[in-house]
Amino acid sequence: MKKIIATIACTMCTAVICAQLVWLSVDKQPFAGTYSRNFHHLLTALQNQAALAYIPVVTAGIITERRFLLKAISTHNAALAVPVRHGGFGLHLQQSGYTDYRRQVIGLSYGRTLGDRFSIGMQADYLSEFIPQYTTTATVVFELGCLMHLTSQLHMGLHVFNPTAGSAQSLGKNKVPAIYSAGLGYEVRPAFLLSIAVTQETDAATLTKVMCEYRIIKQLSLQLGICTDPQLNSAAIGISLQQLYIQLSASHHPQLGLTPATAIVWQLKRRQ
Repeated sequence: MKKIIATIACTMCTAVICAQLVWLSVDKQPFAGTYSRNFHHLLTALQNQAALAYIPVVTAGIITERRFLLKAISTHNAALAVPVRHGGFGLHLQQSGYTDYRRQVIGLSYGRTLGDRFSIGMQADYLSEFIPQYTTTATVVFELGCLMHLTSQLHMGLHVFNPTAGSAQSLGKNKVPAIYSAGLGYEVRPAFLLSIAVTQETDAATLTKVMCEYRIIKQLSLQLGICTDPQLNSAAIGISLQQLYIQLSASHHPQLGLTPATAIVWQLKRRQ
C-alpha cells in the first residue's frame, strides 16, 4: 500500500512539474556565469557545453537538489571535465526519482574554441526511465551550444536541447521537449557580472531570467536570479577553497515551494 501511495504521489508531482520545465533541473537552469569569459566553471559547462573549451584542468563535481523538498523527485548529478588541445571533453551522469520510479541521463560532451572569441560544444544524452515490474524505456537526444565573446566585457551564448524533438524522442508516454535558450552577459567590473537569459520549451511559456554574480572576495561570491513564468527566484553562495569550490543554492516556486541544491567541485592544481 505504501508503494502504491508513493507512486500515485510521484505521478501527480511529475504531472505538475511537466508544466514547469521538468527537464530544467539545477544543471540546466542558467547561471549568470554561463554567459561570460571569467566566471566559467564546471556547472556552467553543464548548461552550455561550449564552456568546456575554457576549463584549464581536470575537474570533477557532484550536484544534488531536492526538488520542492520532495525526496521522491530528488536529482543527483556527477560531472567530469578533461581539457585537451583547443577544447575539452565532458561526462555527465544524472539520476532522479526513487525506488519505484527512476530517470537517468548519461551525457558525453565536447567543446572547443574557434579562434579567440568563439567556442562551440555538443553533447549526446542517453535518457532512460525505469518503473520496476512495469516498463523500461530509453532514447537518445543531443545538445548544441556556442559562446561568443563580443568584447572583453560583453558575451553571448546560445544553446538547444533536443533540437530534433518529435515522436521518436519520448520516454514512455512523456515526450522529450526541445528547449532553446539564449543569453547575454556583461561584466560590469572584473568582480561583478550581470546576465539575462531567455528559455523556450516546447508547449510552454517563454521563461526570462535576470541574474547577477558578485565576487565579494576571491574566496566568496553571491549569485541572485529572478525568473518569470514560472516564477523561480534563486540565490546561491559560492565558496572557493584553493582547488575546492562549494556552491549552496536554493530556488523558490510560489506554489510548489523551495528547492535546495548543493554542488561540490574539485579541480587539479594548475602547473606553475
